[in-house]
Amino acid sequence: MFFEKIGHLFFTKIRFPFSLLLLVICPLFSTLYLLHQMETIETQQERYTLAAKKAKAAFARKERKERFLAKHLPSDSYFLDTEIASFSFLQRERDSLQKWILHPAISQKNSMKERLQFLEERNRISFVEEATNLSSTCKETIEKQRHPVEMDAKDLQTFLSLIEETIPRENEKKRPQLLVHRFSLHKKETPLHNEVFEVSMDLFKREFLTP
Repeated sequence: MFFEKIGHLFFTKIRFPFSLLLLVICPLFSTLYLLHQMETIETQQERYTLAAKKAKAAFARKERKERFLAKHLPSDSYFLDTEIASFSFLQRERDSLQKWILHPAISQKNSMKERLQFLEERNRISFVEEATNLSSTCKETIEKQRHPVEMDAKDLQTFLSLIEETIPRENEKKRPQLLVHRFSLHKKETPLHNEVFEVSMDLFKREFLTP
């Protein structure tokens, strides 16, 4: 009975205000519902976009890791000896010295011969292992340069590019990962008044082990 009285009151005595209220409330609730649905859809779209970005980033990381391991695994333990230590420096100066030594107009050739002998026999880079850390997946080593070497600007650029893997060598074996751990460079003048760089460095070497 109570609800009947309430209904009768609304539809008889206050019919116009109630109708007006219905006209306002119904569109309002419809609008609020649509806005809520749109917000829900936008939230779902944002979640989907974020999930897609994460999946894409994870896939890219996986691809980079696979390319990296394909390049380095299994690592050649003698890479420094066969590829790095075999690199020759100051080739242009050596060629010039050989020509001057053979020139008949040059009488005093001892300093030239000594310099050429140094460049051919002793100006070669070599490393010795210091600290080593071994795990199930890799072997990490600090490779200390035995003595400084002399090189010109072109040698330096090419050699660092070789260390940093930006210039691959022909028929190169799978290399360990190499990073410059310490680097020292001093400009100096040779006995024959050529300007060169005296370079000393230590390398961080990581060899990846076959699982």
